[in-house]
Amino acid sequence: MKIGVSKRGAWRTGTLGVLFGLFLARLVLEGAARPWPPMAALTMGVAAAGAGAFLLRPVLQRVPTAKRFIGPVAVLLVYVVWPHRDQRVAAVSSCLAALLWLVQWGLAWRPSQRTVALVDGGLFLGGMMLYVATVAPDVLPADAGEFQLVAALAGVAHPPGYPLYTLAGYVWTHLFSVLFPHATPAYALNLMSCGLAAGTLLLLARATRTWAESLGASRGMAVIGGLAAALALGTATTFWAQATIANIRTPTAFFAAWALDAMARFAAACHRRDPTRADRALTSLAMAFGLGITHHPSLAFVGVFFGAYVLLTEPRLAIQPRRWLRPMMAASVGLLPLLYLPIRGAMEAPLAPAGLDTWPGFLHHVLARGFAGDMFAFLTPVDLPHRLALVPTLFAFQFNSLLIAVAMVCLVVVWRRDWRLAAALTAAWSVHTLVTVTYRAPQTVEYLMPAYLPLAVVVGLGPALWPRNGRGWRSWLYALPAALALWGGLLNGWAHADSFIALHADQTARRFAQPLLETAPEGALILADWRWAMPLRYLQAVEGRRPDVEIQYVWPVAGREYDQVWEERVRTVATARPILLTHFYTFDGWTTEPWETGFRVHPRPVTAPQASLTALDTRFGEQLRLIGYDVRRADGSRFPAGEGGHVVHAGETLEFTFAWQPLRSRSTDSRPSLTLRLVDDAGRDRAQVDRVLDEGCTPDEVCFVRLTLPLLPGLPAGAYRVTLGAYTVTESGFESWAADNGQTAVVVTGLTLTPVNRPPLTLHGCAIPFGDYGDGPTLVGVDYDRSVPDHLRVYLHWRGPADGGLIRLQTKEGEGREATVSLPAISPQAYQTVVVDVPISGSVAPRMTVMSINGEVMPAAGPWGWTLTAVRLPRSSVDDRFVLLGEDIVWVGAQAHATWADARSALMSLPDRRQVEVVDVTFIARRPMTTDVAISVRLLDAQGQWLAVHDYQPALGAIPTLKWIRGSRVVDRHLLPLPDDFTTGEVYATLIAYERFRLPPLPVMDTRFGDVPLGAWTVP
Repeated sequence: MKIGVSKRGAWRTGTLGVLFGLFLARLVLEGAARPWPPMAALTMGVAAAGAGAFLLRPVLQRVPTAKRFIGPVAVLLVYVVWPHRDQRVAAVSSCLAALLWLVQWGLAWRPSQRTVALVDGGLFLGGMMLYVATVAPDVLPADAGEFQLVAALAGVAHPPGYPLYTLAGYVWTHLFSVLFPHATPAYALNLMSCGLAAGTLLLLARATRTWAESLGASRGMAVIGGLAAALALGTATTFWAQATIANIRTPTAFFAAWALDAMARFAAACHRRDPTRADRALTSLAMAFGLGITHHPSLAFVGVFFGAYVLLTEPRLAIQPRRWLRPMMAASVGLLPLLYLPIRGAMEAPLAPAGLDTWPGFLHHVLARGFAGDMFAFLTPVDLPHRLALVPTLFAFQFNSLLIAVAMVCLVVVWRRDWRLAAALTAAWSVHTLVTVTYRAPQTVEYLMPAYLPLAVVVGLGPALWPRNGRGWRSWLYALPAALALWGGLLNGWAHADSFIALHADQTARRFAQPLLETAPEGALILADWRWAMPLRYLQAVEGRRPDVEIQYVWPVAGREYDQVWEERVRTVATARPILLTHFYTFDGWTTEPWETGFRVHPRPVTAPQASLTALDTRFGEQLRLIGYDVRRADGSRFPAGEGGHVVHAGETLEFTFAWQPLRSRSTDSRPSLTLRLVDDAGRDRAQVDRVLDEGCTPDEVCFVRLTLPLLPGLPAGAYRVTLGAYTVTESGFESWAADNGQTAVVVTGLTLTPVNRPPLTLHGCAIPFGDYGDGPTLVGVDYDRSVPDHLRVYLHWRGPADGGLIRLQTKEGEGREATVSLPAISPQAYQTVVVDVPISGSVAPRMTVMSINGEVMPAAGPWGWTLTAVRLPRSSVDDRFVLLGEDIVWVGAQAHATWADARSALMSLPDRRQVEVVDVTFIARRPMTTDVAISVRLLDAQGQWLAVHDYQPALGAIPTLKWIRGSRVVDRHLLPLPDDFTTGEVYATLIAYERFRLPPLPVMDTRFGDVPLGAWTVP
């Protein structure tokens, strides 16, 4: 049957066809990855528009719901007119258009209960598949390693003990070992978190859906809202990370989601006036909180407001004590797992503290009295503003800006529809966030997890409750909030997935702990910090490795520096016993020798190295003898070896350890130095690091020195060699020493620099192919650094293939300055960074021309595949910063301002009130990190004299780098108190970063400066 169409409808369907045809034409033209002649691109665009109108118009005229396509096609129009070539914009706009159409369809969707159950089942299975596909494969450090140990051996975890988690973990790991005999207990416990996380998403989606339906949303939109809430929480950085490792945060989130689901069912039953279902939901709520608070007391803070919501929903409950009996009995079930602690304490279970089977010892452990001084430690007038300033960073670390914006808008909608629910969710989020940011602990993003659930509920509830009073084409406006919520969750997951896929293969803990344990001398003592003590004990107690070795955890002691605690432990050990450390420390009268991934300490003097080194028996005159060396990554692991030496990539760092001896005494004013250099096959120095040797080393005593050599990101693939020289600095200059070969340097080792096969982190991503047929290189990113005044450094990131060529940058047409640099050969699908320096000031948008190895200009494919001879790069401002720190971090900016502080501050130890300079430094993670990095910011006056220094984990300890994944943006605050005698004048700040355990610095991947210059300003 032919349906009549008005002129307006015909015009509408024709326009939709034209827009859709133009979108497809641009995709095809740019998808070919080659430049097109202008006439060919124009012809294809016009033909696609006409074909779209001709082919889609009759189809859309016969679709009664054709008006629903207006919104999705309008979204596609964004990329049709987008001024830059960026297929990511095409992908995300296509995704949003598809979601918008699906949500429009969902407006009229009326699923049955069976369909809803299938959706719930699919959500749980989908969550399980996602987390199992990215689960950690092995033993883990710190708390996670402890939980793996106590679950495998039915031990006792640190306060408050977590008995329910330990019992469940013990049963699960042993059942799993029966089903899968080759699986380790560590892996099994990691998998348990996957199931708990998937269950959390299911409960959260059910709670959101139940509330939405009880508040008048259609069932279809309620289901979509529940999926949006689950997607927002499930893709959050910390939730995803905890879902793949052994931890007690995921069970905490599970109990919180259980409580939310019970609250929603209670409210729905009260709305339907069904007291039987309301009482069942109330009992479920009580059991969730009973088990949850016993598991982790932090749920008590959100529980207060959830209880208040119940009373506000059903005020008569307060005067009906008979309805309290079953909930109270259900809540008391949560106390039963506590019996595990005294029972296992009496049996001297692994890690059980002494006296756990006594009433005082039991209370001390369960109530975590040892941490009592940390609660509300930062709740002071001085510290609180600095801690609250972290809140935007803490939540931006979890959710993208779109999800946060959707949550803020949707919270207003929830307030308008149900102020009781909105008040409960807002208060729970606010109070738990306040308690967390004022708690003195380095894992704030993990403690904050219960606060992520109310935010996710709001993300799902708002779109489901969005008012819908229009019909026809206006329906896409009413579907837009839900589509944006789903879109934000998908973008969040897409941004984070790559990091967790990489972490799925990470075995950092075993790579560190197992070599140290297995190479330890017989009967050795390993002194370890908490991070490494747990995996070491797991390998020994669960896997039976090296039972002859003793492992001692070195715990911090209040009022004492940590290095003093370590030194006391070392000095109390019999000197004949081998002592290994996981920290790098130097003590008077002792020599610290690098040993595998850790260190060994010996009483001085040491006459021969004990660790296995590569021989390098070389003398520099009659002054110095080099005995041997070792080379490793910054985390202590080894590089693979190839025919040309160690196999490395550009952007990595190499840590060399040299054993050396002074051959005669020297005066302190002529201390020798070593210079380590990277030399290419043409004999050019490409990187260098120097180190002054220890003046306390006596003749014939063996000493050790570590040098960290950066492999700069602009290095092309090929063969390199590492050379070592020695020199002193005299009044007349540098005095180099000749080696045995008569030269001033000896070759230490060869390196094979292989192509990088992963795309680099970039702030200005793009995909601009060069070459007549797309057979040339593709520009995938551009970054700018203006750290040096009146100087622009440009990082151009390329993907191969490339045979070589020349790159010319012009900062201003005609009379503008320009710079030229070589484009190296790049293998297909490999990545290469090219660094270009241009002397320029002000804001500029450089133009780039690429020439082939034959000197011919290589055409580029611009928007719509249009042929360009020169490409306009993104605009650079004077505030651009892009400084690489080692392999993991890039510094992108800093801001400074002044405040005042006094002795009430827990963040600073000040004798009196004084002015404090606050420096906010912004970092971005280049990849998922497994090392703990500290940031040291130094404040200096105009003469270079130190005024203050602040060393801390990032974000005042709230977000350690161990939690960072690729793309994580962290604002790191540093507080620098000015000295009393400083009045006014210019100051400037610099920055260095270093790994907190082994203490290697993160080298600055920029030869123009040593410490990172954060900027200068005047203190009034």
